[in-house]
Amino acid sequence: MKNLICVLLALLLCLSVLPAAFAESGDNDANAEGYTVEGEGWTSVVSWCRNGDMNIYGKFYYPEGFDESAVYPTVIISHGLGSRTEMTERSKWPKAFTDAGFVVYAFDFCGGGRNSLSDGDYMQMSVRTEQADLNAVMDFVESKDYVDKEHLFLLGQSQGGFVSAITAAARPEEVRAMILVYPALCLVDDLHSFVPDLSALEGDTFQSAMGELGTVYARDAYDIDVMQEIAGYTGDVLIIHGLNDKTVPYSYAVEAIATAYGEASSQLLLITGKKSAHGFEIIYDEGREIAENAGVAFAQAHLD
Repeated sequence: MKNLICVLLALLLCLSVLPAAFAESGDNDANAEGYTVEGEGWTSVVSWCRNGDMNIYGKFYYPEGFDESAVYPTVIISHGLGSRTEMTERSKWPKAFTDAGFVVYAFDFCGGGRNSLSDGDYMQMSVRTEQADLNAVMDFVESKDYVDKEHLFLLGQSQGGFVSAITAAARPEEVRAMILVYPALCLVDDLHSFVPDLSALEGDTFQSAMGELGTVYARDAYDIDVMQEIAGYTGDVLIIHGLNDKTVPYSYAVEAIATAYGEASSQLLLITGKKSAHGFEIIYDEGREIAENAGVAFAQAHLD
């Protein structure tokens, strides 16, 4: 199982450096503020924001016919551990929502991956630093006049789902509803299995289920009571999870719907088939359309 986890991580990390034009920040025009790409039915525009002294790379995705004087329901997308913004585009979530008339903002967590375009060191990243990043992103997105503050949605993949969940719990009135895609709710349990005694942790790094991480990662997450903390969000949640996910067992999603989100009108969508592994909609076409149709429909149902 540990070998499978490492293989999946390696695959995602390899994917995260494609295309090559996005592999480095520096003076690359493709990463410059305002850099615009016209897609099929959508337009993306690079738009950096800040978390204190840290620069956060991100992109707005606008639907066809976007009018800056109008207001639009908006989705903020958070990527998984070791990934980056381009993987959310590869998984087609931005297009799925812009096709439905939403504005989307996707960003790189600071130190969220070794190829992140945002500031920060991967070995200084934790779920709490990523929570601070998402807080800053929410403030930035909400500052835009064309963003409908009454209809702001969070969507997170894997660790980005975990971070979205704890952030929404701290700011429940600002999140209309939330979509969690194979959220890494096993994160703390996995950490305890690799680090049975936090006080014995030495040095600046340690080995985890997902490879080498900084000790700050362990210290920031070790005592989180996951189900209790995420229960602070009382809005509706859709969790999408693959039955063949060996990295994050779907039993965590079942537990979250039954306990943490038991008082809301929340839903669990289980994706079946041989290709319903962790990151299925990034790597495979199978199941992607089902997941994204459900995610968009869920958000649309919360526009009234």
